[in-house]
Amino acid sequence: MLLELINSTLEDVSRKQAIGVDALQCILDRQMSATIDWNPIQNLEVVGIDEIALKKGHRDFVVVVSAYINGMLQVIGLLSERTKAAVKAFFNSIPKRLRRTVKVICTDLYAGFIGAAKAVFGKRVLICADRFHIARLYRDSFETLRKREWKRLQRTLTKSTLDQFKNVHGLLRHRRADLTDDERRILNRLFVHSPQIKDAHDACEALTMIY
Repeated sequence: MLLELINSTLEDVSRKQAIGVDALQCILDRQMSATIDWNPIQNLEVVGIDEIALKKGHRDFVVVVSAYINGMLQVIGLLSERTKAAVKAFFNSIPKRLRRTVKVICTDLYAGFIGAAKAVFGKRVLICADRFHIARLYRDSFETLRKREWKRLQRTLTKSTLDQFKNVHGLLRHRRADLTDDERRILNRLFVHSPQIKDAHDACEALTMIY
């Protein structure tokens, strides 16, 4: 059940495994300690902080704090509140000897997480935005550009030319390396008419941001 919960909500696993949400919560409570034993840990270096929704469509979040320990990604904290104060209190609970070893805080773009990290670790620690949220910003911007350019092309190109771009919207969501030769030719025809879409697609692809 714990493995099933990775990248899933309690409700997702409840439906998939035909087990109640309360039962899943009990499994979590039994299997996961409420506190962490800091004694065996020598350094933290990179600490990640993110949130997961317990129920889709509800603002019911759990904050997950993780770190690479001996080369393995491990959860070091679960916080019931998504507030700057709660995150700051957790960071302050880390022993000083380990706080001094932290070099990078990887987080989403939520100001409360960033503010807590700055308040505890100061300027000596690099605060890094995690790739998923940067990818979403790039993807959203790319979609805005694509829609604007497609409307322009619909006004300026003939129907026979537009017909050459079959399924092009779906193709733009993939790396060119994952496409067939015919699909790449469709994209290249589009790029001739819209260099802006090509530049934006190239930028996203170079940063491995298109999923």
